[in-house]
Amino acid sequence: MSGHHHPEPDCETLADTLGPGGEPISAPTAPLPATRGTRVLAWAERLFVRADAWVERALPRDYNPLAQLGAAANAALLLATVSGVLMLFWYSPSVHQAWSSLAELGPRSIGGVLRSVHRYASDLAMLFILGHAVRAFVARKFPGARWLAWVSGVLLLALVWFIGWTGYWLVWDVRAQWVALDTMKAVDVLPIFGEPMGRLFAANHTVPSLLFFVVFFLHMVLPLAIAAGLCLHLARLSRTKLLPVARFSVWLTVATVLVALIVPADVAAPADMALKPQAFTMDWWYLWPLTLSARLSGAGVWLAAGSFLLVLATVPWWLGRRRARASYQATVNTSRCFSCTQCAQACPFGAITMVTRTDGKPFPSQAQVDPDRCVGCGICTGSCDTQAIGMAWFDARRVTRELQDYVSGEVAGGKAPALALVCSQADGGWDFFQAAAWRARLPGYEVRPVPSSGWVEPKVIESLIAKGARAVLVVSTVNSDPFCREGDAWLPLRLRGEREPHFRPNRADPRKTAHVRYDPTRPGDLTRAAARLWQGEPSPSATRPTRFRLLAAAAGLTVLLFAGLIWVSDAPFRHPTAPVPELVFSFRAYGDWLDATTQAAADDRPVHMRATMHTNRSRAPVTVRLELDGQAEEHVFRPKGFKSDGASIGELRRPLAVGAHTLSLSVSTAPGAESAAQVWDGTFTAEPGRLVVISFEPGTGFRREP
Repeated sequence: MSGHHHPEPDCETLADTLGPGGEPISAPTAPLPATRGTRVLAWAERLFVRADAWVERALPRDYNPLAQLGAAANAALLLATVSGVLMLFWYSPSVHQAWSSLAELGPRSIGGVLRSVHRYASDLAMLFILGHAVRAFVARKFPGARWLAWVSGVLLLALVWFIGWTGYWLVWDVRAQWVALDTMKAVDVLPIFGEPMGRLFAANHTVPSLLFFVVFFLHMVLPLAIAAGLCLHLARLSRTKLLPVARFSVWLTVATVLVALIVPADVAAPADMALKPQAFTMDWWYLWPLTLSARLSGAGVWLAAGSFLLVLATVPWWLGRRRARASYQATVNTSRCFSCTQCAQACPFGAITMVTRTDGKPFPSQAQVDPDRCVGCGICTGSCDTQAIGMAWFDARRVTRELQDYVSGEVAGGKAPALALVCSQADGGWDFFQAAAWRARLPGYEVRPVPSSGWVEPKVIESLIAKGARAVLVVSTVNSDPFCREGDAWLPLRLRGEREPHFRPNRADPRKTAHVRYDPTRPGDLTRAAARLWQGEPSPSATRPTRFRLLAAAAGLTVLLFAGLIWVSDAPFRHPTAPVPELVFSFRAYGDWLDATTQAAADDRPVHMRATMHTNRSRAPVTVRLELDGQAEEHVFRPKGFKSDGASIGELRRPLAVGAHTLSLSVSTAPGAESAAQVWDGTFTAEPGRLVVISFEPGTGFRREP
């Protein structure tokens, strides 16, 4: 391990002699809670902690999905990406062949299995991302220095959802049909295209192949942006864990393949723009916006999506509290810093760096806290033998002296006290610490809350035992994703001498101290462990679950996880659009040129050589006359373009009663009521849930969708 060795004799004593350290500061009021609604969020977090406890009774933490939701999401995304790339051997990115290239795959052929793996891995990624976001939210890991991780996480969630949305478009089944229609409804609100894109989806033959390929290109390229987003998301963390342990990733992959073989992902009926599909199953992990977009206008879709993202992204500001940084962040007493670098190595957020010395002490560097990254977890305090770094509201020197005075006073009275230093996060945070409840769980112990178990520096335990304490018990939370990240893991390593600053057995009896994680589902375990420490009995060796129990627990967790996943992935859906028949007339026509007056350009060449130019090149409006069952109506559509020189484009939709109808359509491109028009006359029978689609294009004229 890098860094300078701690000098001897005792670092704190040496720090006192080398420079003015001052008396321990007085205890100011504990900082305000970081967020509003803390009580509700803390209650929700306890549910996750209890779930952790239940899972880890049978499985090690490395195999607990709740303990690594972010890393598990990355593993699922990687599996989805690899399976998606391999699918290109079978998939045809063409609007005319996309559905058949997938539907013709056998459900248990190599291509069919890969498609199912791609879908289920994508669903797993969304499940883990949502779980990661909810857990971070209830754990209040978004205010202050953590705002960047939260905002980038929201953007990553939106990006992954959009990639999945485009992926379902590429299947070109009835689900993709509604995805495309609702997307175009929103796109047409934007002043991007010269003509409404939605009208291109009125008939099968007008669906643009180029747009389909653009969607395919986005679906293939956008996953690269996830890597850039992850760099931003993890920028303020130390020792980031991008992927779970290898065995967890293998388990996830094998389980997904097995589920793909047992329950292959289905392909819905092919898209047919002349149909109004109503009832089908859909993947709610990605397609849930269909429940809203069908009920909203294009502008309403943008307003709802923008408001939703804005509310999520601004959580750190409207739910977080404004707090003075000095009230909760770590500070450095430079005169006591020995340049050991332990605080910089222990900080889970990379908030501490070693900079050039400024006070002339005979050490090469000193610690410096970055206020934009410090969350006030207190882990740095437990790494510092000289107590040169810590939080003002819970000053290590003051707290240590109070504990030492308590032990000395008890010993002077003929008692050998036992102390329990309990992580406040075990109760959901400092504001919810229940001292009476902890005293009931730990009879005979003097209970004192600490910010986290990582705050406890081994030298504090040594000094308390040396002064006569009968036992010093440190209790941390079983929470697999604690506020201080991996900081709760440092104390056990220090007590075993595996991490500096380590516990020194030559200064205190190691049998008088213990570290226990509190399991709220089995509170009796803590009481028994405390009793054994009080009586000086050795702690029993941890029993490792048998291989059968591990396999049974892993199988049960797999069944539970994928059963819920598939239920949401293939749940019933009924589109809110009414199944009444409908007449759709979509057209694009060019009106005749108006005022096509020309004049010779001003030059000196002979008349027959002079160029001509148009003084006005605008087009006439296009008049559309529709007569349905004897009821006539007329509409005038002005040409597009800044100079009114483009095509006239429009779409008429009329609900129909089931049964036979007569229809007459005329399109006039010249001004005046007497001008010639192109006419279509015919009869048709309206059927429930079907569209009668008639289109008009220059050069081809009228066409009825078969």
